[in-house]
Amino acid sequence: MKLKMLLFLIAGLVIGAVGSFLFFSKSFPQIEDKTPEVQSEKLPQTAVKPVNTGKINQMFNIDTTVVEERFLTKNIKGFGKLEHPENDLKDITFKISGYVEKLYADFTGKYVKKGQPLLSVYSPELVSAQEELLRAYQYYQKMKNSSDRVLKKSAKELYEAAYKRLKYWDITDKQIEKILKTKKVVKSITLYSPYDGWVMEKFVYLGSYVKEGKPVMRIAKHQNLWLIADIYEDDIPFIRKGQKVQFHFLSYPDRKMEGVVDYIYPMMDEKNRTLKVRVVVNNTGKMYYPGMYGELKIQVPLGKFLTLPETAVLDTGKRQVVFVQKEKGVFEPVFVRLGVYADGYYQIKKGLHRGMVVANSALFLLDADAQLKGKYSKGKKEMKMMHHHH
Repeated sequence: MKLKMLLFLIAGLVIGAVGSFLFFSKSFPQIEDKTPEVQSEKLPQTAVKPVNTGKINQMFNIDTTVVEERFLTKNIKGFGKLEHPENDLKDITFKISGYVEKLYADFTGKYVKKGQPLLSVYSPELVSAQEELLRAYQYYQKMKNSSDRVLKKSAKELYEAAYKRLKYWDITDKQIEKILKTKKVVKSITLYSPYDGWVMEKFVYLGSYVKEGKPVMRIAKHQNLWLIADIYEDDIPFIRKGQKVQFHFLSYPDRKMEGVVDYIYPMMDEKNRTLKVRVVVNNTGKMYYPGMYGELKIQVPLGKFLTLPETAVLDTGKRQVVFVQKEKGVFEPVFVRLGVYADGYYQIKKGLHRGMVVANSALFLLDADAQLKGKYSKGKKEMKMMHHHH
């Protein structure tokens, strides 16, 4: 019984939905008929006018700027690192062969002071030379008061030759006087540091054989260092020796220093298209080390020129174009000749005069418009006529 009632209920709902659909579908045409007809000729008509493609800035709100004189300063940046000055490095060499008996400066990077012993070398040749000195000295002392001038002179010359031979081997006067006083032969010779500095390279070890004239170690003062920086090819014409430079190192970003361009190297880096310049860095405070990365800046005053911002110049490589405003919304292309570029401005050498208003945006849009209207061919003819007139 319940099932029958449910079926009757569903059938009633379906019949009601169909009836409603038929009723509303018949009603739509009646509503449309009662709506007053809208006459298109009674609506306000928009005036249809051809668009003047010359007045582009009214459509795209093009910014303008004025040709004016400006003092230009070229800002040049360079990047490089600190290096040992070539004239600061000193090789320590022996002028006599032998064997390393003692090594005082025993590791690379050790700091030594002037007069501090570096190493001692045993040399049989040195022993022989000292024995010769003692014999010559004794003979000279014996013949010093001789009445025979020839023997006296010969003894003196023999002694002086033996003395000079030891001096040639870098034996100091103090060491020689000690040998003469004690009459004892020294079996080894000690080399001392010529100045304060760091042992940058060491070529011998304890027991190594030292050959005459060969370096045993290399010492650097580091009192001054060289900042060798790369300057880009476009900036080379503005670099001069003696120019003031500001620089700093990544290790001390807040410490600004000043110097001068000490030297300009005569060869280009062909791969990176850069030229190296040198700045001498005072390092008496021992704060800086070879290998530190640095940045330098050079400001070069160029003078006062007729200029435009780079945003107002369309440079295609083959031509440089500026769009001059003839009247409000109308621009005409003008070929210009550019000079130096600095701080976002071009020097205008030819084509414009002071006070002219030019476009400072949408240059590619203006360029396309000028090409469509054939304005460039007209501009080229005018340029030729101007050139012929001059």
